[in-house]
Parts: sequence; structure tokens; C-alpha cells
Amino acid sequence: QALLAPTVFPYRLCLLMPRASKSPARSRSPASDKPLAMRRTPRKAAPPARLGDGDNWGSSPASKWAPPPEPTPTKPAERGKALFDAEDSTAKNKKKAKAGGVLQWYRSRREAKPWVYGLLEGAAFAAAGELVATCIIKQQSADPMRLLFFAGWGAVVAFCVAPWLKLLSSLTLSRPYRLLDSMGKAVLNQLTMTPLLTLVFVAAWEVMLKKTPVPELATRGVGPISEPFTDRYKRTAVFWLTADFVNLLLVPNNYRFLVALAMGAIWAVLSSHMTT
Repeated sequence: QALLAPTVFPYRLCLLMPRASKSPARSRSPASDKPLAMRRTPRKAAPPARLGDGDNWGSSPASKWAPPPEPTPTKPAERGKALFDAEDSTAKNKKKAKAGGVLQWYRSRREAKPWVYGLLEGAAFAAAGELVATCIIKQQSADPMRLLFFAGWGAVVAFCVAPWLKLLSSLTLSRPYRLLDSMGKAVLNQLTMTPLLTLVFVAAWEVMLKKTPVPELATRGVGPISEPFTDRYKRTAVFWLTADFVNLLLVPNNYRFLVALAMGAIWAVLSSHMTT
């Protein structure tokens, strides 16, 4: 063993020495590495701004310096009023947002089904006019048959007026003079649609509410309701001539149908008051 020790020790020493790495990353010389991207534009170093230097602060002597005035304490009543105003404003904003959401929802639904909602609006406006005339003006109890008649009549009017009003809005009778154009359209409406609707209203009233047989009505013609047909048509034409003129002159196209329905509710009040 003493003879083999000098021979074995160098072999063990070689095993403990680190071997050369075969990795290409380690075998590559540092000189072959590409240089990293470096900033080439010079930095603009500026000294920190000094308080009171060039900002017009502390220009007066230190003896005249004074702390800022303390805020005036508010009274409990004033604080309570301010808190109440803030809460009231928040509640009003919530109500406005909720109302705006309901109107937006109704507008989207109406744009999807304009005919259905147009008929419902016409029936609602006409029924409301009948209720106002009967319950408020005449101080009587509402008649279900009259109420149903006016609701159906409002739906019929909405069905007829919607395309007719759209056609009137597209016509141009006098391009340079908008006043004459609106007046001409209103007169045209009284000569065409108004007498037709008045005739249908009189006939429907005689058949549905006065229970007049259709053959008898056809033989003797459209009789009076509470006054001659010509007098009723005159009142109808005068009212709708003014309403159509204002609607066509002042109201935008998108809202003319709703304004016509609102005017129809007013006319329903007058019509219900005139008819017996």
C-alpha cells in the first residue's frame, strides 16, 4: 500500500478538479457578444426647484409671515341643511336616472314595434280624453261601453294618421316659405282626412252606441248625433286646422305623431263632451 499511494493520489486529485465546460454559451468568448442597447441621447439634468425661488412665494419679510386663516366653523343647522341638500340632490339624480332608463327602454321597444305601440298610444290618449270629459267635466261615472268605443276609435285614428302624417311631412308645397307650406298641408288635411274620419266616427257612434241597424242607417244616411253633421265637421276642421298647422310648423318630424296623439286626447275631451 505504501508503494501504491503515490500512484493513486494524483489520480484522485484529477477526479476532484473541475472539467472544462462543453456548453456553447460558456465556450463563446466575451468579445463575440453583441453590445447591449444603450441610451445615446444625453440626459437633461435639472437642479431641483427651490421653494420660494421664482414662484412669488415668500417675497415678503419673514416678520410678516402668518399662518393661513382657519376655516369658519359652521353651525349645526347649516351643516344639517348642507347634508340634507346633498341627500336631496342625490335622490333627485337617482330619480332622473331611473326615469331616463324607463324612457330609453320604452323608446327602444317602440322603435322595434312602432305599429303596435302606436295603436296602444292612440287608444290610451283617446280613453284618457273620455275619462276626463265624463268624470271631471260632466261629473258622471264612466260608461264602460263609451270608454271602450273611444279607445277603439283612438287606435283607428292612430292607424290612419301615422302613414298620412308621414306623407304630409314628406310633401313640399312651398319650399321658400315654410309658413305657407305648413298652412297648405293643414288645409289639405282638413279637405281629405278630417271629413273621412268624421264620417266614420258618426257612423260608428250610431251603430255601436245608439244601436241603429246598419240597413236603416244606409237608407236614411248618416243622421245627427247631437247636432247636424255639418256643424260637427266645422268644429272638427277648426280645431284640427290649428293643431295641424302648429304641429307641422314647429314640431320635428320624429315627434309629430306623438303631438298629434296629444292633440287627439284634447279633441277626445271636446268630442266626448259634445256627443250624447
